Amino acid sequence: MTANIVNASISRRSVPNLGDANAETWQFELGEWITHKDQPMPSLVLSRHKAGRMGEVYGVRSFAAVDANRDRMILGSALKPIDDAAKAICLAHLSGIA
Repeated sequence: MTANIVNASISRRSVPNLGDANAETWQFELGEWITHKDQPMPSLVLSRHKAGRMGEVYGVRSFAAVDANRDRMILGSALKPIDDAAKAICLAHLSGIA
């Protein structure tokens, strides 16, 4: 009888709780347009990683036509969502309209 109780508790511990994995939240979604909070840097979120006490680190690609560091890793605390006006200007430049 004791062996059955021990085996049952071991099997319960080895089964991952999928509800916890799906509950993970992020400041920005993959594919979201973002910019730097202090200066214009329209970019696309390509990857994201948890960095312990540092918070979140995002891999972003700049939309700038000339950028020596087009791909960069940056802390989420230095980013903000891009506003609609800046997004419209970026799209105009990317399409060659502006």
